[in-house]
Amino acid sequence: MKKISTRIVITVLICSIVTSVVVGATSIFKSVNVIQKEAHNNLISLSQVYSGVFDEDLVLYEGTSTDLHQVVSGTIDTTRLSEKGYLENYSDTILRPIVRGVARETNKCAGIYIAIDPRYTGRTEGSWIGIDDNGTLTQGLPTDVAGMSQDDDSAAFYYNAIKAGKGIWGDPYLNHGNINVMTYSSPIVVNNETIGVIGVDLRVRDLIKGIQDIKLYDTGYGFLLNANYDYLVHPTLDSSNNLKTMEDGLYSTMVEEIESNNIGLIDMDFDGESKLIAYSKLYDGKIIILSVPKAEILKEMYMTLYIISGVVLIAAILATIISLVMGKMISNPIVFITEVIGTTSKLDLTDIEETKRIKMLFNRKDEVGSIFRATGLLREEMRSIIRAIEETTTNIVENTTTLTSATDDTAQSISDVAKTVEELAQASMGQAADAETGSEKLYKLANEIKAAVTDGETVVNSSMKAQEINQQGLKSMDEMVEKFNITNESTNSVVKNIDSLLEKSQSIGKILNIITGISEQTNLLALNAAIEAARAGEAGRGFAVVADEIRKLSEQTGNATSDIEGILNTIQFEVENTKDNMDQSESALNDANTTLLEVKKAFEEVYSAISTSMEAITQLDQRLGFVDNDKEEAILAIQSISSVTEETAASTEELSASMEEQAATMESISNNTDNLAKIIEKLNGLVNRFKL
Repeated sequence: MKKISTRIVITVLICSIVTSVVVGATSIFKSVNVIQKEAHNNLISLSQVYSGVFDEDLVLYEGTSTDLHQVVSGTIDTTRLSEKGYLENYSDTILRPIVRGVARETNKCAGIYIAIDPRYTGRTEGSWIGIDDNGTLTQGLPTDVAGMSQDDDSAAFYYNAIKAGKGIWGDPYLNHGNINVMTYSSPIVVNNETIGVIGVDLRVRDLIKGIQDIKLYDTGYGFLLNANYDYLVHPTLDSSNNLKTMEDGLYSTMVEEIESNNIGLIDMDFDGESKLIAYSKLYDGKIIILSVPKAEILKEMYMTLYIISGVVLIAAILATIISLVMGKMISNPIVFITEVIGTTSKLDLTDIEETKRIKMLFNRKDEVGSIFRATGLLREEMRSIIRAIEETTTNIVENTTTLTSATDDTAQSISDVAKTVEELAQASMGQAADAETGSEKLYKLANEIKAAVTDGETVVNSSMKAQEINQQGLKSMDEMVEKFNITNESTNSVVKNIDSLLEKSQSIGKILNIITGISEQTNLLALNAAIEAARAGEAGRGFAVVADEIRKLSEQTGNATSDIEGILNTIQFEVENTKDNMDQSESALNDANTTLLEVKKAFEEVYSAISTSMEAITQLDQRLGFVDNDKEEAILAIQSISSVTEETAASTEELSASMEEQAATMESISNNTDNLAKIIEKLNGLVNRFKL
């Protein structure tokens, strides 16, 4: 069985470690989500930033093209387009100054052209203004597309917009001035008739360089696709590669995702490794894509994981140390109290040396302090009660010894009285027989009066002897009465001591009830603590275990109290038996005392009868001289003597029977005294089980 301290430490440690692991796992999970979400948002935001920069220029240039379209449609006379010199003059006087001014004022502009369809004059009329890297303007006519097929790449700048019927952006390319540009061309429609094309060249060198210079994390990069998913800007691929068709359509899922949304993030394998792909469509349908390996994004997350794991490990170590210290602080008082209760359950009530630790436990205000104080009070009360029981049993033993001695003396006296009464009865019977014989022979033996006188003297002597025996019987009876009084006093003292012992045993029962109440209250408090700990969830589980241990300790206290209560009930039962026996002894002594009084009265009657006999014998002696003269009176006197003697014999027989009853009563008292001695011996055995 594990110690409570070990169980508390293990419980607290498990709770702490579980809590740390849960917190750490939650932190890691949240950190991973936050880092991934932040990375996703950053990539999407970055793609939006680059696309926003492109879109600003695209919108600006489309606006410029629209403005020029409005100028042309508002100034050109479509009815004169075929007129000789009209378009040339219109280009020199109206278009060229306007285009020059717009080209100079438009940021990042590499050139502007307005080309009029060659069907009007046989050649491409209009105006073209170019701007080199130094800002120098160059002017001339647009490329002549007369006679060129619409599928000719050289005429694409013109026919692509007409085919589309709206403004379109071309892919980046190097113009004649070796400048990387991207052209926005739109048809010139006047009065529902397409008369030419307006083109604006946007310098994209800085934008392309910006894409090429994109560096995300360690190896992440950006690239640009056109609306057909051809690579326009990429660190290693050129426009001959197409995302939709490369590697047998491996990235078709990615293409479908891009076609479905203007902006988004894709988590997929790309270029042979797991990557996050952020994309954003430009105003003209081109796509800026940012590609970053997931391992590089999560590198910071891994560092966070290491930090959190280290913190969890340190927290677990600290929790182990704290749980060891707290477990000792919590369990040591409980273990000490358990040892004290265990010592008490073994009936060892010797004083415990008062130390600083015991004082601290005694002064504690919690349930542990209450149990310790209650245990101390129980031990002190039990010591007092056991000492009182020892003193009471000692007094009972002494009084029982005195009672036994007095009973033995009384029995001996009764035996002597019985013998004396028996002798008196025999003498009385002999006297009656002699009186009857004298009466019968009086008529015939008048001459033997002297012999009768002699017989009278014999009767006198016998009567005197009977009187002496009677006096001895009275004296013995007085002694017996005195000893019975002593016996009664001893019995009363024993009864009082037993009553006192019974009251103190009952007081122990009350104290045990108090301790039982405290134990039940402690059990209830532990149950309430367990309930509150359960409400607290994981954070309160250690305290729930502590509460459960306190409840078990309370149950052990209740069990120990029940054992003590059983012993106390045994003592009370034996004391009550002793009291019942003493009550029987007291009743028997009262009966014996009554019988002695009756015997004493009988002795007094015998004494009175003997005295009467003595007087009669004296008169007989005086009248012997007159017997011869007055025989009848002598006969009557002899008959009187015979009657008195018979009464004396009957009284003596009654006295003998009373003595036998008295002897039986004394034997019962003696037996009860022996039983009392055995009960006291058993009680001493119970008391000696306690170690004071």
